[in-house]
Amino acid sequence: MPDRDAALAWRLTRQALDRAEDLDVVDVVRRVIAMRAWPADLAELTVAARRSRPEIGDLQAALDDGSVIRSYAHRGGSYVFTHDVAAVVLAVRRDSRIWEKARWQRQGDFSIDDWEPFRRAVRELLADGPRTREEIAAHLAASPSLRHLATGATGVGADSLYKPLHWWGDICFGPARDGQATFRLLRGDPRWPEPLDPDDAGRRAIVLYLAAYGPAPAENLAYWFVESLGLPRRRLDTWVQDLAGEVDRVTIGSRQCVALAADIDAIRAAEPTDAVHLLPGFDPWVMGPGTADPDVVPPDRRALASRGANLVIRGGVVVGTWRARETTVEVSWFAEAGPPSDGDLAAETERLGRLLGRELEPAVSVG
Repeated sequence: MPDRDAALAWRLTRQALDRAEDLDVVDVVRRVIAMRAWPADLAELTVAARRSRPEIGDLQAALDDGSVIRSYAHRGGSYVFTHDVAAVVLAVRRDSRIWEKARWQRQGDFSIDDWEPFRRAVRELLADGPRTREEIAAHLAASPSLRHLATGATGVGADSLYKPLHWWGDICFGPARDGQATFRLLRGDPRWPEPLDPDDAGRRAIVLYLAAYGPAPAENLAYWFVESLGLPRRRLDTWVQDLAGEVDRVTIGSRQCVALAADIDAIRAAEPTDAVHLLPGFDPWVMGPGTADPDVVPPDRRALASRGANLVIRGGVVVGTWRARETTVEVSWFAEAGPPSDGDLAAETERLGRLLGRELEPAVSVG
């Protein structure tokens, strides 16, 4: 029976945190399935933490050239995906059909009869290039049948109009212009797959999730699919059952989990590690399983992770927080984690300094 430390060591490798391979941005983004796009500086560090020769700006360059995309997804936030993975995850998100609910329509100041004409109008405008919310609103205002949507397209509830267009694969975020977000047409992009059947997408999403975040207890799957993507729990349970043979049950410590059957031998064979990593706030390492997972985040320290503190992990477990200053990296090491790993902290600090372009020294406190 694999223990927690072996399972986390296997997961560290799957998520490229061992930096054993020379991965590009697309490879890294695919490994973690989805990563928060904002704040942008933390997103850059998320990618850099998994690459052997990173530079700040690599993620933005990949977004600018369309190698990866940024779309609304989990809990309504914006996330970075590869095209193929986005098509799967967004199909699951779309399956909630939340835009058909009266409350959602009130937020966006639209009715369900507006929906398809609105989609067509946005696709028509974006066919000529990315547009801001204000430009989309102006386009709507010029249409007698859609002008009543113009105010809602830039108001407080505007994203209630735009988010479902992301989930349908119509649009994604485009390059910022003068500090304003733009949307670009995604449908028609040669890298964008054909629409997926929701059940096929759901099963594929579970396989993707377990490949990155397995072995996973039921509560982790529920967090990612039900709480974050709005999927009914019964659909999730059905998809897991459909994958019998491809997905198997495994006990990790005292927890009942599921994992890809093809991975279980490798999980059992994984050697635990004491490797230390400095991770940015909201890193997929903690956001994938969820900050409530006690195997990754000690329960008494969950609030720090949920608020987006930069985290120190050792062997995959959160053992502290860190903050970069002008010449130092201030590390607050949790007393319950045992003695600090001074050598590894020094190496990680030096790596961060190279990335940020300045010399940094660790300053460690225990508490």
